[in-house]
Amino acid sequence: MNPEMRRVVTEAEKSSRGGWSDSDVAALAALTRSLRCDARELTRLLALPVADHGFREDVFTTDPSFHASVFAIAAGEIIPLHDHPSLDVITKVLRGRICVRTYEWLDAVDLVAVERGEVVIGDGDDAFVLRKWPGTLHTVTALEPTAFLDLFAPYYDEVERPCRYYKVAGLPGFQVPEPVTRQPGNVSTIVQLRVVSWEEARA
Repeated sequence: MNPEMRRVVTEAEKSSRGGWSDSDVAALAALTRSLRCDARELTRLLALPVADHGFREDVFTTDPSFHASVFAIAAGEIIPLHDHPSLDVITKVLRGRICVRTYEWLDAVDLVAVERGEVVIGDGDDAFVLRKWPGTLHTVTALEPTAFLDLFAPYYDEVERPCRYYKVAGLPGFQVPEPVTRQPGNVSTIVQLRVVSWEEARA
């Protein structure tokens, strides 16, 4: 971890103790703007052993209230559809490009979500932020060898905040009304999800 990244991680951890406010998230996302890694560092990260969750991760610090790490994914690799229950997440691409497809919960109990589309993020772009409300799910696809910084507050907990994986079970066949989309003139598709195992999520 270089000094600039250490400063960002330290500031993120310090502010996480009381939970990130809107202003905290905005300030932290802005702090990550200039973060990068070079080709040599990307090569080192891609050579890391694969962790239990199936990907290469260089963990800086982790506890129930905060987690910071860098993920490295090879071109074409996909982190399957998963949730961030009651977590705020700031993701900054350090090198490479990813495509992120996001969903928001309409009814987390019945596993009904709204597909919000996808965005391509590169190392020259601002951080990508997912907030704990209304609850977000997403997939990540590496368009080229990529490393990205992830900051979480709080972090996953196997009892209270477990990470779950999903597949789209079907399309109810109707569109979300405009008040739900919150974007005038735009409609998004409602999808029915089902919880799957890590192995099935990757299949």
